[in-house]
Amino acid sequence: MGPQETFVQRQVMHSFRSATASIALLGVLASLAPALGAQKLARKYFEDSHNGYRVKPLGEFIIVPPKPEDVERGYIAKMSGKENYVHTAGGDDVAVKPGLDILRFGDELKGEVEEGRSQSTERKAIEGYLDRIYKGLNPKKPLIDEQKKIKSLMARHRRWEAKTPRFNIKQFVDLWTFELNDADIHLVYRVHDKKSKKYLKVFAKSAKTFSEIKRTESAELGEASSYAELLSFHEEDAFRIPGWRALPTDSEKFIIKTSSENRKFIKEVITRLEKSRLLYEKDFPPPPGFDHVSIVRICGTEEEFHQYGGTGGGVAGWFNPRTTELVLYDAVSLDRNMTYAVMSHEAFHQYCHFLFEESEAHRWFDEGHGDYYGGVKFKGRKSEVTSKMPAGLNRLSVIKDMVRNGTYKPLEDHLNYDHGEWQGQGPSPVSCYAQSWSIIYMLRQGTLGKVNRRVWKKEYARIIPAYVTTLADGFAEAYAELLEEREADALGDERELTEEEKHINRNDLAAGQKEEIWTKAIEASWGEIDLQEFEANWVTYIEEHLK
Repeated sequence: MGPQETFVQRQVMHSFRSATASIALLGVLASLAPALGAQKLARKYFEDSHNGYRVKPLGEFIIVPPKPEDVERGYIAKMSGKENYVHTAGGDDVAVKPGLDILRFGDELKGEVEEGRSQSTERKAIEGYLDRIYKGLNPKKPLIDEQKKIKSLMARHRRWEAKTPRFNIKQFVDLWTFELNDADIHLVYRVHDKKSKKYLKVFAKSAKTFSEIKRTESAELGEASSYAELLSFHEEDAFRIPGWRALPTDSEKFIIKTSSENRKFIKEVITRLEKSRLLYEKDFPPPPGFDHVSIVRICGTEEEFHQYGGTGGGVAGWFNPRTTELVLYDAVSLDRNMTYAVMSHEAFHQYCHFLFEESEAHRWFDEGHGDYYGGVKFKGRKSEVTSKMPAGLNRLSVIKDMVRNGTYKPLEDHLNYDHGEWQGQGPSPVSCYAQSWSIIYMLRQGTLGKVNRRVWKKEYARIIPAYVTTLADGFAEAYAELLEEREADALGDERELTEEEKHINRNDLAAGQKEEIWTKAIEASWGEIDLQEFEANWVTYIEEHLK
């Protein structure tokens, strides 16, 4: 049950902070080995047979897949180069990277199509995209606007001056547009002005390597695709970016998309994913026929991970409810146990997202359980949830300090916080995680008979099941009511609902509807016990029994 999304992509922020700077790549992906020195072209082409073109990027550029939501916006490849530090007016040294985004805007149906008339199509203009993405760029007033013949193709070359979104650093946006039969391919280069002289020259060299190649048909997914069909689709999708591949799992519950070359590490990740799923299924049994396949993307390096997600230090992994993808990286230079802990945490979010049909829980439940499973330890075939997580993620010492200092929040407040209140409850950014984790840990361990009877009452074992049942039923009823309303409206318009209209999730409900469901879930679970007595027992448990 994922928490409410306050951004386009929900990113779970963990307490981990890198003990070192971002990992420096020793080289670009093997299939695109760089030429010696900066500002030179790669030795090999980046070939995109799905879209029918190839081009040589800069040798220093790292190429990552576009995120699923970026694909919807037209991206077909994303690349960036080495960090260059720019001194800002505010006295900060800011890292800015040159880069290349490749977008495809194809033919789209224009307006209503009347019976007996041919379909009219149009292509979306790139100017609207540029105006939204690049600060201060005036689409109507480029510095350069010229036509260039490149091989057998005509290209339109335009250049603008703009500023970076956060720090107002001057940069140049260099656009090369190639009009193909069924789409416009846009090469959008960028570089800050301090490095522009050399880069703009090599951008032109890169663009002039663009050419058409034979296109290949891409796999398509139906509504009820088999695991083999899903795997085939993701294999093809992964192979479009050099160095990436898609792998199956024995359980057929996961598909792994990775750029990591360490096969032993990937095998260990798959083993831990499979065992973690068994834990979730034991605590939250799936209904008959539940066969969702989870997509897990594992970046080979931290730099590649941050470039893919647009994240920075402090993010060790995330699950995106909108695209349903779990994203991690191999933290081999720091502590792989961190990767494993974050994996088990985020895989729980991914599992519940589908198990409860994209409903939405309180953060104490959602993040508390995520951290609970983050402490799992595997020994042979046995799995045991412990109170210990890797350094930087460990909640045990944090909650003990909070109880010792009296800085935890009263449970009545903590349990009823909305997402924003929960996230900002303090006193530190991870206090919310530590308090929720300790509540879930006590409830789960108590149900297993591992909490001292002095602080455990049998009615506590009913809290989580009652909460889950009431919450899931509440969302299911709300979804059903909304579907009936949509069906009635469609019937009035003498049409059938589209598949998109039939798909209803938490984002379709009003804030008041969700608040009512949450209130009922709290009343059905915590409302059945003496909360003050539980809080006193919980404090004693942390002080005397939690180790």
